[in-house]
Amino acid sequence: MRVGIDYRSALVNQEGIGRTSRELVRALVDHGFGGNLGLFAYTARGSKFSRKELGIAGSKAELCRLRLPSPWIPKLLKWTNKGVDDLVGGCDVYHHAQPNALPVREAAEVVTVFDCIWSHDAQGPGGPGYLRTEDASRMQAAIKTLVKRARIVLVPCEFVGAEVVVNLGVSPARIRVTSLGCDHVLAHLPPAGFDAPEKPFILTVARVDARKNHLRMLRAFENLVREGLPHDWIIAGVEGHGHEDFSQALANSPAANRVHWRRKVGERELVQLYSQASLFLWASLNEGFGLPPLEAMACGTPVVTSLVTSMPEVLGPAAFLVEPTDEERIFEAARRLLTEPDLTEEYIALGLKRSREFSWKNCAKDTLLAYQAAQDMGEEEPSMQRLFR
Repeated sequence: MRVGIDYRSALVNQEGIGRTSRELVRALVDHGFGGNLGLFAYTARGSKFSRKELGIAGSKAELCRLRLPSPWIPKLLKWTNKGVDDLVGGCDVYHHAQPNALPVREAAEVVTVFDCIWSHDAQGPGGPGYLRTEDASRMQAAIKTLVKRARIVLVPCEFVGAEVVVNLGVSPARIRVTSLGCDHVLAHLPPAGFDAPEKPFILTVARVDARKNHLRMLRAFENLVREGLPHDWIIAGVEGHGHEDFSQALANSPAANRVHWRRKVGERELVQLYSQASLFLWASLNEGFGLPPLEAMACGTPVVTSLVTSMPEVLGPAAFLVEPTDEERIFEAARRLLTEPDLTEEYIALGLKRSREFSWKNCAKDTLLAYQAAQDMGEEEPSMQRLFR
């Protein structure tokens, strides 16, 4: 079985889909499947990662790299009457690893749906403002097209699977859960660990946008400062949609000199921050999986996160779960883990154990089974609309 994979994000995005694409392919190569991979990467931008960093150096995985603007690709395929499966030299299964509905001519199709956050904003004004309306509508259109064509829909957790059924009418028979891994951080952990930081700090790793809830976390941090705790707060993440409210609040905050917003952090430095932090704070309002808290757990750091959407399923009892719209609850959870050593050690132990359950090896194994199911499956599978007629 030969598999084509949309690999564009792996070259240009450090977080999210880019991370997932890189680590999945790396694990597939480690499984000995590299000779069966055709990786399609299409962007005018240069790659941020070498073949060695991508994990494909020395492997038989074939990388089809088109240095063209991504909007040109559908037009090129239409003009040449080709599909992306042709561009990777032909394949039995093509995996759409991001919401970009490129044409496929013959291969059985698989799509990953990481979340349905777009569904909240695609209806227009009045949504929560997680995405720009035009971006949400574009993503909705692409994902609807892909799940209609795909034989198998991959999701990172059961929560997203349920959302796909409800929002897109996909039959549960076509959904496969392929949990993400967090063990990539272990490659950057030195055997003796990192030295203690000069000053204790709380860490948040997330793009700064409305969905990630930095504004309420800032209010909770201000309360910690008023309580006399010595910690700074480090935020690692670029500016996202709706960051302006947080930026203004931070500029006016009485704790502004204790907040350090780092917009660009390398992978090894990020692991060092995870390891040295006294607490990982992540009160997001909506997640399709929640990889940064697992990465923090793998580095031995206790986690405070939200009790909504995917996070209780993914993190289980290993995280201190709070209502993310309640600043007082966020503050109290953080205060307890920063001042109660026995409770902190309990959550560290639980987090280390939980993080070991999520490996890219297992993700690759489950994904391979899904590819095989797509190849074996007939073209006509029931949708929820047909089931409820």
